[in-house]
Amino acid sequence: MKKTICAILLFSTCTYAAVIPDSQLKEMWLSPKLSTEKIIAKMSFEEKLGQILMVDIRSWSHTDNSDKTAFIEINDTVSNMIRDYHLGSIILFRENLIDTPQTVKLINNLQKARSNLPLFISTDQEGGYVTRLQVGTEMPGNMALGATGSSKFAQQAGSIHGYELSSLGFNFNFGPVVDVNNNQNNPVIGVRSYSDDPVLVGELARSYISGIHKYNVLTSLKHFPGHGNVTSDTHFALPTVNIDKAAWQQVELKPFVEVMPVADAIMTAHVVVPALDNSMLTNIKGEKVGTPATLSKPILTDILRNQLKFGGLILTDAMDMGAITSNFDSHWSIKQAIMAGNDIILMPMEIKSSASIEKLNALYDYLKTEAAKDPELNQRIENAALRVIYTKLNKRISSEPHDVAIAEKVVSSKTHKDIENFISEQAITLIKNDNVLPYQVKPQNKIMVFSDEKPRNKLITKHLDDIANEFQVNFSVNSKVIKLDKNDVTAEEIAKKIKDQNFIILATYNLKLDPINAQRVIDEANKANIPLVVISSRNPYDIAYLSRVKANIAIYGITGFDVTNNVRNSLETNIRSGLRTLFQGPKGKLDVLAEPHGKLPVDIKTPDNSQILYPRGYGLTTL
Repeated sequence: MKKTICAILLFSTCTYAAVIPDSQLKEMWLSPKLSTEKIIAKMSFEEKLGQILMVDIRSWSHTDNSDKTAFIEINDTVSNMIRDYHLGSIILFRENLIDTPQTVKLINNLQKARSNLPLFISTDQEGGYVTRLQVGTEMPGNMALGATGSSKFAQQAGSIHGYELSSLGFNFNFGPVVDVNNNQNNPVIGVRSYSDDPVLVGELARSYISGIHKYNVLTSLKHFPGHGNVTSDTHFALPTVNIDKAAWQQVELKPFVEVMPVADAIMTAHVVVPALDNSMLTNIKGEKVGTPATLSKPILTDILRNQLKFGGLILTDAMDMGAITSNFDSHWSIKQAIMAGNDIILMPMEIKSSASIEKLNALYDYLKTEAAKDPELNQRIENAALRVIYTKLNKRISSEPHDVAIAEKVVSSKTHKDIENFISEQAITLIKNDNVLPYQVKPQNKIMVFSDEKPRNKLITKHLDDIANEFQVNFSVNSKVIKLDKNDVTAEEIAKKIKDQNFIILATYNLKLDPINAQRVIDEANKANIPLVVISSRNPYDIAYLSRVKANIAIYGITGFDVTNNVRNSLETNIRSGLRTLFQGPKGKLDVLAEPHGKLPVDIKTPDNSQILYPRGYGLTTL
């Protein structure tokens, strides 16, 4: 195909179909099935293929030698790419979304560049650890919602996300996560999961969707057939889930079955599940590896589509993740994902410059050649495009521009932020308390903060200052960055740091076996008889790896993080709420800012998984 897509697609002079105006689109909404059949009958192969691709453009270089900058405004090259390749979908990330006016303008202009139908404009606004809006209401995250046990709060979280995303122009949100976090060593899901109880996961996910569906925003369940029981991260490796089919049906599958009837789409997982598909592939290194679910026809077509009767969209997790790219040829894996049953290929390649668009040209060339040889592939591409188009018409996806002034009144409004803070306060879980909490403040208080990151210490200090102002007392806060899982700080150094302090905060973050520095801080505080609280600032399991802890709370998140691009943000509401449960004012027990009400949504087990230390549903109060 190389030069056959209208010479070179970037400079295309022929168009297979014109932009469908909104007036005509509204007529098509009235009979989506018939309209879909008429549209696809007139489409070229390239137009069908474009509908099933969803690309990201996180950064942009105008020339091969120029520096990359965040892609925050459209340019002619990108406009031509969307139009000439008839792309059907774009996914945006945190670096694309600077503020509300910029986001509205970018999305409006992306829609203007469409070839025919309105674009799916998607993002991953899960809440908590995975949030994309730089200005927006994040909500405290799924496991925090699990700690509240409240379907009402889950619905409110969905409603706020839906209202804010739709006002900006988004029409597709990749959430909720319905993975059951039944492995406390899971490095990629953790607090992204509601619970290790599949029933609670299903209930809260369904409530979240009922909230977001108040607005015209589609949802996608993550990550079929289940990503909760892994010990490696699919961004970098290809994990295997070694469970039998009966166990999978009892745990991983349950929330998908519960939520599937109200979900618009399901995203696949790059995980190998031999109980569901035991076929082997030869990777690019010549090694035999299992077949990831994303590339598995037995899992996606035979089970998800045919046995479970799921009628919505099936889309891949990002195809540029290490689980795929370190094992398989890019073009082959995309073809295989289509053959397996995926309707949308997410992030087939990195788009970052004019030169990189040539890779898109090569993909079209490859798939057109393969489809000409393989009628089944050609039919799969047509069926996928048909499902995408039908979904756009049936869900009344529009390209009408959004209003900046309206969006600014909605996004991160005071009402939304107040609800966010209220829900996060209900989630804070007191796991251990040997007469340490709440700490009685004095007119003057020396507080020492330890964590393994300077931004984390600054964030804690900021909210401690706010608390001191509310109590009208003085907090003299010192902080120290210590890599808590290392062994490079002596007991003497710690003792010197905590000398004369009144209270110590140790903010841990996903500890593993034998975190020596963290344990030394606890031991030295105990020796000096200084009250110390451990704040488990992401996953709640940290107490399992520590000894002689006298007070511990779980807050279910302190940092949002995009592992693929090292983009971080602070989760203000989680740490704010956690800190507010630690203190009582000068008037005593009744003089508190917030009380811990949360209950563990997961079991906390010993490191060897042989014993439950703190069961699901456990949680103390300070009263």
